[in-house]
Amino acid sequence: MHHPYTRTLGIALVVGALLAWTPFAFAGQTAAARPAQAAQTTSTAHGELVSVDAKTSTVAIKTSVGNMDFRYDNQTKITGSQSGAAGLATMTGSQVTVQYRKEGSTNFATSIDVRAPEKPAR
Repeated sequence: MHHPYTRTLGIALVVGALLAWTPFAFAGQTAAARPAQAAQTTSTAHGELVSVDAKTSTVAIKTSVGNMDFRYDNQTKITGSQSGAAGLATMTGSQVTVQYRKEGSTNFATSIDVRAPEKPAR
């Protein structure tokens, strides 16, 4: 004669073993997917520097498809501006290339490369 809890205990042990095994079975897939996702999140935008707001640490550029806003911080690599982020405000009208990643709905600049506007020929 079988004890009434034998079947329930057996099912519970099988379910528990499956739950304990599951994280290990999928761990390799999750870790392998991370580098690919990180590589896909970086984008590039090219355009004209329209405005700089030092209070909110944002820049706006006019691209071929419309205006785009980007946040920046101390870690953002800024080239072509002798005064770094502070000098950006004096360079409106310049052509820029912005490397950025999406953080929610925010475009976060990882690098901003500024090229001074070309002077008209005389």
